[in-house]
Amino acid sequence: MRIALDRGDRTLLIVSGVLLVLVSFAGALFMPRTGEGGPGFASSYSAASGGAKAAYLLLEELGYNVERWASAPNALPDDAHDVVLVLADPYIPASSEERMDLQRFVRRGGRVVATGQAAAFLLGLPGISRVPKPSLDWENFSARLPGPVSQQAPTISLKAQVRWKMPPPPDVAYYGDAQGGTVVHHRMGQGTVVWWASSSPLTNYGLTQASNLDLFLNSLGEVPGRRILWDEYYHGERLGLWTYLGRTPLPWALLQAGLLSLAVLLTYSRRSGPLVTFQHESRLSPLEFVETVGDLYARKKAAAAALEIAYHRFRSLLAKRLALPPEPTLEATQRAIREHWEGTESGLAPVLAQCASALRAGATDEDKILILIQELHDFARRLRLDSPA
Repeated sequence: MRIALDRGDRTLLIVSGVLLVLVSFAGALFMPRTGEGGPGFASSYSAASGGAKAAYLLLEELGYNVERWASAPNALPDDAHDVVLVLADPYIPASSEERMDLQRFVRRGGRVVATGQAAAFLLGLPGISRVPKPSLDWENFSARLPGPVSQQAPTISLKAQVRWKMPPPPDVAYYGDAQGGTVVHHRMGQGTVVWWASSSPLTNYGLTQASNLDLFLNSLGEVPGRRILWDEYYHGERLGLWTYLGRTPLPWALLQAGLLSLAVLLTYSRRSGPLVTFQHESRLSPLEFVETVGDLYARKKAAAAALEIAYHRFRSLLAKRLALPPEPTLEATQRAIREHWEGTESGLAPVLAQCASALRAGATDEDKILILIQELHDFARRLRLDSPA
Protein backbone atom coordinates (compact mmCIF):
# COMPACT_ATOMS: atom_id res chain seq x y z
CA MET A 1 0.00 0.00 0.00
CA ARG A 2 1.35 3.40 -0.92
CA ILE A 3 1.96 5.66 2.06
CA ALA A 4 0.97 9.28 1.57
CA LEU A 5 3.48 11.83 2.88
CA ASP A 6 2.68 15.43 3.52
CA ARG A 7 5.01 18.19 2.40
CA GLY A 8 6.76 18.53 5.78
CA ASP A 9 7.60 14.81 6.03
CA ARG A 10 8.82 14.77 2.46
CA THR A 11 11.14 17.73 3.06
CA LEU A 12 12.50 16.10 6.21
CA LEU A 13 13.16 12.85 4.34
CA ILE A 14 15.04 14.64 1.56
CA VAL A 15 17.16 16.72 3.96
CA SER A 16 18.00 13.65 6.06
CA GLY A 17 19.08 11.69 2.99
CA VAL A 18 21.33 14.50 1.76
CA LEU A 19 22.91 14.95 5.20
CA LEU A 20 23.53 11.20 5.47
CA VAL A 21 25.40 11.14 2.16
CA LEU A 22 27.45 14.25 3.04
CA VAL A 23 28.39 12.99 6.50
CA SER A 24 29.39 9.59 5.11
CA PHE A 25 31.73 11.07 2.51
CA ALA A 26 33.12 13.63 4.98
CA GLY A 27 33.88 10.86 7.45
CA ALA A 28 35.65 8.81 4.78
CA LEU A 29 37.72 11.76 3.54
CA PHE A 30 38.67 13.41 6.81
CA MET A 31 39.00 10.42 9.15
CA PRO A 32 42.22 10.89 11.14
CA ARG A 33 45.01 8.43 10.60
CA THR A 34 45.45 5.74 13.21
CA GLY A 35 49.14 6.42 13.60
CA GLU A 36 49.17 10.15 14.33
CA GLY A 37 50.69 9.48 17.68
CA GLY A 38 51.12 11.64 20.70
CA PRO A 39 53.90 12.71 23.04
CA GLY A 40 54.89 9.13 23.90
CA PHE A 41 56.74 8.07 20.73
CA ALA A 42 58.52 9.50 17.72
CA SER A 43 55.76 9.45 15.14
CA SER A 44 56.26 11.50 12.00
CA TYR A 45 52.67 12.71 12.42
CA SER A 46 53.11 14.08 15.95
CA ALA A 47 53.91 17.75 16.57
CA ALA A 48 54.34 17.20 20.32
CA SER A 49 57.76 17.64 21.89
CA GLY A 50 58.31 13.86 21.83
CA GLY A 51 57.06 13.48 18.26
CA ALA A 52 59.15 13.55 15.10
CA LYS A 53 57.13 15.62 12.66
CA ALA A 54 59.85 18.30 12.46
CA ALA A 55 62.50 15.73 11.49
CA TYR A 56 60.25 14.29 8.76
CA LEU A 57 59.42 17.69 7.28
CA LEU A 58 63.07 18.74 7.48
CA LEU A 59 64.11 15.77 5.36
CA GLU A 60 61.59 16.80 2.71
CA GLU A 61 62.96 20.35 2.67
CA LEU A 62 66.55 19.11 2.42
CA GLY A 63 65.74 17.12 -0.71
CA TYR A 64 65.63 13.61 0.70
CA ASN A 65 63.28 11.15 -0.97
CA VAL A 66 61.35 10.41 2.22
CA GLU A 67 57.98 8.69 2.65
CA ARG A 68 55.98 7.12 5.45
CA TRP A 69 55.99 3.32 5.50
CA ALA A 70 52.81 1.58 6.68
CA SER A 71 53.30 -1.88 5.19
CA ALA A 72 54.61 -5.09 6.68
CA PRO A 73 58.38 -5.79 6.46
CA ASN A 74 57.87 -8.40 3.73
CA ALA A 75 56.88 -5.52 1.41
CA LEU A 76 60.25 -3.78 1.76
CA PRO A 77 62.14 -3.41 -1.56
CA ASP A 78 64.11 -6.45 -2.72
CA ASP A 79 66.87 -4.14 -3.94
CA ALA A 80 67.74 -2.76 -0.53
CA HIS A 81 70.78 -0.72 -1.57
CA ASP A 82 70.29 3.03 -1.10
CA VAL A 83 67.18 2.37 1.01
CA VAL A 84 67.07 3.60 4.62
CA LEU A 85 64.44 2.47 7.12
CA VAL A 86 63.90 4.72 10.15
CA LEU A 87 62.72 2.43 12.95
CA ALA A 88 62.06 4.94 15.76
CA ASP A 89 60.94 3.33 19.03
CA PRO A 90 58.50 0.73 17.63
CA TYR A 91 55.93 -0.32 20.19
CA ILE A 92 53.63 -2.70 18.27
CA PRO A 93 54.78 -6.32 18.80
CA ALA A 94 56.21 -8.08 15.76
CA SER A 95 55.94 -11.72 14.80
CA SER A 96 58.99 -13.89 14.25
CA GLU A 97 58.38 -13.77 10.49
CA GLU A 98 58.40 -9.97 10.53
CA ARG A 99 61.67 -9.92 12.51
CA MET A 100 63.24 -12.25 9.98
CA ASP A 101 62.00 -10.07 7.11
CA LEU A 102 63.59 -6.99 8.71
CA GLN A 103 66.90 -8.76 9.17
CA ARG A 104 66.83 -10.05 5.60
CA PHE A 105 66.24 -6.49 4.40
CA VAL A 106 69.43 -5.37 6.14
CA ARG A 107 71.47 -8.32 4.90
CA ARG A 108 70.40 -7.52 1.32
CA GLY A 109 72.15 -4.15 1.65
CA GLY A 110 69.57 -2.03 3.43
CA ARG A 111 70.32 0.56 6.09
CA VAL A 112 68.29 0.90 9.29
CA VAL A 113 68.37 3.75 11.80
CA ALA A 114 66.98 1.94 14.85
CA THR A 115 66.30 3.51 18.25
CA GLY A 116 65.60 1.91 21.61
CA GLN A 117 65.55 -1.59 22.97
CA ALA A 118 62.43 -2.63 21.03
CA ALA A 119 64.08 -1.83 17.69
CA ALA A 120 67.17 -3.79 18.71
CA PHE A 121 64.96 -6.78 19.50
CA LEU A 122 63.31 -6.59 16.04
CA LEU A 123 66.72 -6.62 14.37
CA GLY A 124 68.19 -9.30 16.64
CA LEU A 125 70.96 -7.05 18.00
CA PRO A 126 72.80 -8.69 20.94
CA GLY A 127 74.09 -7.06 24.12
CA ILE A 128 71.36 -4.43 24.66
CA SER A 129 70.49 -4.07 28.35
CA ARG A 130 69.05 -1.54 30.77
CA VAL A 131 71.36 0.50 32.98
CA PRO A 132 71.23 -0.24 36.73
CA LYS A 133 70.10 3.26 37.70
CA PRO A 134 68.37 4.80 34.65
CA SER A 135 68.08 8.58 34.49
CA LEU A 136 65.17 10.44 32.95
CA ASP A 137 67.25 13.57 32.34
CA TRP A 138 69.01 14.60 29.16
CA GLU A 139 72.66 13.52 29.11
CA ASN A 140 75.51 14.70 26.93
CA PHE A 141 77.78 12.19 25.22
CA SER A 142 81.02 13.10 23.46
CA ALA A 143 82.24 11.39 20.32
CA ARG A 144 84.70 8.61 21.10
CA LEU A 145 86.28 8.54 17.65
CA PRO A 146 85.87 10.28 14.30
CA GLY A 147 83.86 8.67 11.56
CA PRO A 148 80.91 9.08 9.19
CA VAL A 149 78.37 8.99 12.05
CA SER A 150 80.17 11.48 14.33
CA GLN A 151 81.23 13.92 11.60
CA GLN A 152 80.65 17.52 12.75
CA ALA A 153 78.83 16.16 15.82
CA PRO A 154 81.33 16.35 18.72
CA THR A 155 78.61 16.16 21.39
CA ILE A 156 75.08 14.77 21.35
CA SER A 157 72.33 14.94 23.94
CA LEU A 158 69.79 12.21 24.62
CA LYS A 159 67.74 10.49 27.30
CA ALA A 160 68.70 6.82 27.44
CA GLN A 161 67.84 4.01 29.82
CA VAL A 162 69.63 1.27 27.85
CA ARG A 163 73.16 0.68 26.58
CA TRP A 164 74.88 -1.63 24.16
CA LYS A 165 77.33 -3.52 26.32
CA MET A 166 80.73 -3.71 24.59
CA PRO A 167 79.72 -4.19 20.94
CA PRO A 168 81.98 -6.73 19.26
CA PRO A 169 84.21 -5.85 16.30
CA PRO A 170 83.71 -4.70 13.62
CA ASP A 171 80.89 -2.77 15.35
CA VAL A 172 81.82 0.76 16.35
CA ALA A 173 80.44 2.61 19.38
CA TYR A 174 80.66 6.26 18.30
CA TYR A 175 79.10 7.59 21.51
CA GLY A 176 78.71 6.11 24.98
CA ASP A 177 79.99 6.05 28.52
CA ALA A 178 81.34 3.59 31.00
CA GLN A 179 78.05 1.67 31.00
CA GLY A 180 78.09 1.02 27.24
CA GLY A 181 77.48 2.50 23.83
CA THR A 182 74.60 4.89 23.05
CA VAL A 183 75.22 5.21 19.30
CA VAL A 184 76.61 2.11 17.60
CA HIS A 185 77.39 1.31 13.96
CA HIS A 186 76.65 -2.38 13.35
CA ARG A 187 77.34 -4.42 10.19
CA MET A 188 74.81 -7.11 9.20
CA GLY A 189 75.51 -8.93 5.96
CA GLN A 190 75.70 -6.35 3.18
CA GLY A 191 73.75 -3.77 5.17
CA THR A 192 74.18 -1.50 8.14
CA VAL A 193 72.33 -0.75 11.35
CA VAL A 194 72.91 2.56 13.15
CA TRP A 195 71.51 1.99 16.60
CA TRP A 196 70.65 4.76 19.06
CA ALA A 197 69.88 4.15 22.70
CA SER A 198 66.66 6.23 22.32
CA SER A 199 64.81 8.28 19.73
CA SER A 200 65.11 11.49 21.76
CA PRO A 201 67.75 13.10 19.47
CA LEU A 202 65.35 13.11 16.46
CA THR A 203 62.28 14.35 18.34
CA ASN A 204 60.91 17.82 17.80
CA TYR A 205 62.66 19.01 20.95
CA GLY A 206 65.77 16.85 20.68
CA LEU A 207 66.77 18.11 17.22
CA THR A 208 67.57 21.49 18.75
CA GLN A 209 69.96 20.08 21.37
CA ALA A 210 73.76 19.82 21.00
CA SER A 211 74.73 18.24 17.64
CA ASN A 212 71.70 15.98 17.40
CA LEU A 213 70.71 17.25 13.95
CA ASP A 214 74.15 16.40 12.55
CA LEU A 215 73.96 12.95 14.16
CA PHE A 216 70.58 12.37 12.53
CA LEU A 217 71.72 13.36 9.03
CA ASN A 218 75.00 11.42 9.38
CA SER A 219 73.08 8.29 10.38
CA LEU A 220 70.92 8.51 7.23
CA GLY A 221 73.84 8.81 4.85
CA GLU A 222 74.30 10.80 1.65
CA VAL A 223 71.38 12.50 -0.09
CA PRO A 224 71.80 11.52 -3.80
CA GLY A 225 69.75 8.43 -4.69
CA ARG A 226 68.87 7.73 -1.07
CA ARG A 227 65.28 6.59 -0.40
CA ILE A 228 64.15 6.96 3.20
CA LEU A 229 61.21 4.98 4.59
CA TRP A 230 59.93 6.31 7.91
CA ASP A 231 58.29 3.38 9.66
CA GLU A 232 54.76 3.98 10.95
CA TYR A 233 53.74 0.35 10.68
CA TYR A 234 54.99 -0.39 14.21
CA HIS A 235 53.35 2.82 15.43
CA GLY A 236 49.93 1.41 14.62
CA GLU A 237 49.32 2.66 11.09
CA ARG A 238 48.35 -0.36 9.02
CA LEU A 239 47.08 -0.63 5.47
CA GLY A 240 43.69 -2.15 6.19
CA LEU A 241 40.82 -3.00 3.90
CA TRP A 242 39.64 0.59 3.52
CA THR A 243 43.14 1.83 2.73
CA TYR A 244 43.49 -0.85 0.07
CA LEU A 245 40.08 -0.06 -1.39
CA GLY A 246 41.03 3.64 -1.43
CA ARG A 247 43.63 2.80 -4.07
CA THR A 248 41.01 1.25 -6.33
CA PRO A 249 38.16 2.86 -8.35
CA LEU A 250 35.73 1.86 -5.59
CA PRO A 251 35.49 5.39 -4.03
CA TRP A 252 34.40 6.81 -7.38
CA ALA A 253 31.90 3.99 -7.77
CA LEU A 254 30.50 4.77 -4.31
CA LEU A 255 30.27 8.45 -5.23
CA GLN A 256 28.31 7.63 -8.37
CA ALA A 257 26.08 5.26 -6.42
CA GLY A 258 25.44 8.01 -3.86
CA LEU A 259 24.50 10.50 -6.56
CA LEU A 260 22.24 7.92 -8.18
CA SER A 261 20.56 7.20 -4.83
CA LEU A 262 20.05 10.91 -4.28
CA ALA A 263 18.49 11.26 -7.73
CA VAL A 264 16.18 8.29 -7.04
CA LEU A 265 15.20 9.80 -3.69
CA LEU A 266 14.39 13.17 -5.21
CA THR A 267 12.48 11.54 -8.07
CA TYR A 268 10.42 9.38 -5.71
CA SER A 269 9.63 12.30 -3.42
CA ARG A 270 8.55 14.39 -6.40
CA ARG A 271 6.31 11.65 -7.84
CA SER A 272 4.79 11.03 -4.40
CA GLY A 273 3.68 14.63 -4.04
CA PRO A 274 0.29 16.07 -4.95
CA LEU A 275 -0.63 16.11 -8.63
CA VAL A 276 -1.10 19.58 -10.06
CA THR A 277 -2.58 20.09 -13.52
CA PHE A 278 -0.21 21.93 -15.76
CA GLN A 279 -1.77 25.15 -17.03
CA HIS A 280 -1.08 25.79 -20.70
CA GLU A 281 -1.23 29.44 -21.59
CA SER A 282 -3.34 30.02 -24.69
CA ARG A 283 -1.51 31.48 -27.65
CA LEU A 284 -4.79 33.08 -28.77
CA SER A 285 -5.00 35.72 -26.05
CA PRO A 286 -6.76 38.97 -27.07
CA LEU A 287 -3.63 41.08 -26.82
CA GLU A 288 -1.59 38.70 -28.95
CA PHE A 289 -4.42 38.58 -31.51
CA VAL A 290 -4.51 42.37 -31.70
CA GLU A 291 -0.73 42.61 -32.10
CA THR A 292 -0.77 39.93 -34.81
CA VAL A 293 -3.53 41.63 -36.79
CA GLY A 294 -1.80 45.00 -36.38
CA ASP A 295 1.46 43.60 -37.72
CA LEU A 296 -0.41 42.06 -40.64
CA TYR A 297 -2.06 45.38 -41.56
CA ALA A 298 1.29 47.18 -41.20
CA ARG A 299 3.10 44.77 -43.55
CA LYS A 300 0.30 44.96 -46.16
CA LYS A 301 -0.08 48.75 -45.79
CA ALA A 302 -3.84 48.18 -45.37
CA ALA A 303 -4.62 51.10 -43.06
CA ALA A 304 -7.79 51.82 -45.04
CA ALA A 305 -9.06 48.30 -44.33
CA ALA A 306 -8.61 48.88 -40.60
CA LEU A 307 -10.56 52.14 -40.86
CA GLU A 308 -13.30 50.40 -42.83
CA ILE A 309 -13.68 47.72 -40.15
CA ALA A 310 -13.79 50.30 -37.35
CA TYR A 311 -16.18 52.54 -39.30
CA HIS A 312 -18.70 49.80 -40.17
CA ARG A 313 -18.62 48.42 -36.65
CA PHE A 314 -19.27 51.86 -35.19
CA ARG A 315 -22.21 52.49 -37.61
CA SER A 316 -23.65 49.05 -36.78
CA LEU A 317 -23.58 49.80 -33.04
CA LEU A 318 -24.95 53.28 -33.65
CA ALA A 319 -27.82 51.92 -35.79
CA LYS A 320 -28.82 49.55 -32.98
CA ARG A 321 -28.82 52.39 -30.46
CA LEU A 322 -30.85 54.73 -32.71
CA ALA A 323 -33.20 51.97 -33.99
CA LEU A 324 -32.19 52.52 -37.59
CA PRO A 325 -32.15 50.00 -40.45
CA PRO A 326 -29.07 47.71 -40.59
CA GLU A 327 -27.36 49.78 -43.30
CA PRO A 328 -28.69 53.37 -43.08
CA THR A 329 -27.45 56.11 -45.31
CA LEU A 330 -25.01 58.65 -43.95
CA GLU A 331 -27.66 61.43 -44.19
CA ALA A 332 -30.18 59.35 -42.25
CA THR A 333 -27.59 58.58 -39.62
CA GLN A 334 -26.62 62.23 -39.20
CA ARG A 335 -30.30 63.27 -38.94
CA ALA A 336 -30.95 60.59 -36.30
CA ILE A 337 -27.94 61.75 -34.29
CA ARG A 338 -29.21 65.35 -34.25
CA GLU A 339 -32.72 64.26 -33.21
CA HIS A 340 -31.55 61.80 -30.51
CA TRP A 341 -28.91 63.87 -28.77
CA GLU A 342 -30.33 67.31 -29.70
CA GLY A 343 -27.04 68.65 -30.98
CA THR A 344 -24.94 67.63 -27.97
CA GLU A 345 -22.91 65.30 -30.17
CA SER A 346 -22.56 67.64 -33.12
CA GLY A 347 -18.92 66.62 -33.58
CA LEU A 348 -19.86 63.02 -34.46
CA ALA A 349 -21.43 63.80 -37.86
CA PRO A 350 -18.28 65.45 -39.27
CA VAL A 351 -16.15 62.52 -38.09
CA LEU A 352 -18.45 60.07 -39.87
CA ALA A 353 -18.33 62.24 -42.98
CA GLN A 354 -14.51 62.29 -42.91
CA CYS A 355 -14.41 58.50 -42.52
CA ALA A 356 -16.75 57.99 -45.49
CA SER A 357 -14.74 60.43 -47.59
CA ALA A 358 -11.41 58.74 -46.69
CA LEU A 359 -12.77 55.33 -47.60
CA ARG A 360 -14.09 56.57 -50.96
CA ALA A 361 -10.75 58.23 -51.76
CA GLY A 362 -8.71 55.16 -50.71
CA ALA A 363 -6.67 57.12 -48.14
CA THR A 364 -3.20 55.78 -47.30
CA ASP A 365 -2.09 58.33 -44.70
CA GLU A 366 -1.66 56.06 -41.67
CA ASP A 367 -1.42 58.93 -39.17
CA LYS A 368 -4.71 60.48 -40.36
CA ILE A 369 -6.47 57.09 -40.39
CA LEU A 370 -5.19 56.37 -36.86
CA ILE A 371 -6.70 59.67 -35.66
CA LEU A 372 -10.08 58.83 -37.21
CA ILE A 373 -10.10 55.33 -35.63
CA GLN A 374 -9.24 56.81 -32.24
CA GLU A 375 -12.07 59.36 -32.56
CA LEU A 376 -14.53 56.59 -33.43
CA HIS A 377 -13.35 54.62 -30.40
CA ASP A 378 -13.71 57.72 -28.22
CA PHE A 379 -17.29 58.39 -29.41
CA ALA A 380 -18.22 54.73 -28.84
CA ARG A 381 -16.97 55.01 -25.28
CA ARG A 382 -18.69 58.34 -24.59
CA LEU A 383 -22.00 57.18 -26.09
CA ARG A 384 -21.68 53.76 -24.40
CA LEU A 385 -22.52 51.99 -27.62
CA ASP A 386 -21.08 48.69 -26.34
CA SER A 387 -23.36 48.65 -23.29
CA PRO A 388 -27.09 47.90 -23.37
CA ALA A 389 -29.27 50.98 -23.97
